[in-house]
Amino acid sequence: MKRRTFLAGGLAGGACLGLISGSAWAQDYPTRQVRVVVPYPAGGGTDLVARLVGPRLSERWKQTVIVDNKGGASGILGSEIVAKAPGDDYTLLIMTSAHTINPFTTKALPYDTERDFTPITTLVQGGVALVGSPKAGMESMDKFMAAARANPGKYQYGTTENTTRMIGELFRVKSGLKIDNVAYKGAGPMLQELMGGHIPVGFTPPLTAMSHHRSGTLRILAVSSDKRLSVLPDIPTFAEAGVKGADRWAWFGLFGPGKMAPTLVKRLRDDAAAVLAEPETLAKIRDLASEPGGEEPDVFAKRIKTELAEWKETAKEAGIEAE
Repeated sequence: MKRRTFLAGGLAGGACLGLISGSAWAQDYPTRQVRVVVPYPAGGGTDLVARLVGPRLSERWKQTVIVDNKGGASGILGSEIVAKAPGDDYTLLIMTSAHTINPFTTKALPYDTERDFTPITTLVQGGVALVGSPKAGMESMDKFMAAARANPGKYQYGTTENTTRMIGELFRVKSGLKIDNVAYKGAGPMLQELMGGHIPVGFTPPLTAMSHHRSGTLRILAVSSDKRLSVLPDIPTFAEAGVKGADRWAWFGLFGPGKMAPTLVKRLRDDAAAVLAEPETLAKIRDLASEPGGEEPDVFAKRIKTELAEWKETAKEAGIEAE
């Protein structure tokens, strides 16, 4: 377990994270320390997002914000902590879009994906990047696609958790390539394998690969979003690269335990959106090849419902069964 305390920083607006109920509570909240659970190890994409918004929240609320890393099981272990904290508005969760994928890869989840969480807003979103290894000769999308088509079954692709795994499987199905998945426990180990040329390509959020892309040790070949990312205007989408139907956004979202008071949820969303709109925060998000979130809670909830249906169909199409 890894814990960090932020004494300055804040997620936008005024006083937020954790109203119990009613407008008065919303105005006063928080009156004590707030815990934000990150269900992945330190150093990954979710942790980067937490470090970006955690200090801003703390500064705005004038209360300590603790980021608590509880990694394991593709975010399930940390998510369970929040799911089992109903009524605790001082325990929040920053989770990835694996939230809508885990029901189709994991049997008997220890929580209900919709009932046991309150969607507050997206924080950061972007496409998953297909990253190539120059040491393996994969400096461009054209080179990878040509090599994989000419050598069925020869090449593998790396993934790091359920979002990248499912988007990798979707890419495999839609492209028709005969390539195999290699699962890694985190982005760090996979990127090391890519830089060494031990695997030719891998799927990861762009923010974890940007420094390597800029240095040339790795190359982002394409992204899964349905439009090009503003900081990567020369990098094609999967569709533009000839792989139709594999476009998906990946996101990092803010959640609370189930049945949070609507007044608190609205306040949290508004504060988060204000922080995300700050020029310094926005510049950092864009520098990580991502886009700011800030959706209204009801819009975020609808997105989750839609994605649950989409990923269910993808799992069926790719032959993925919950384990």
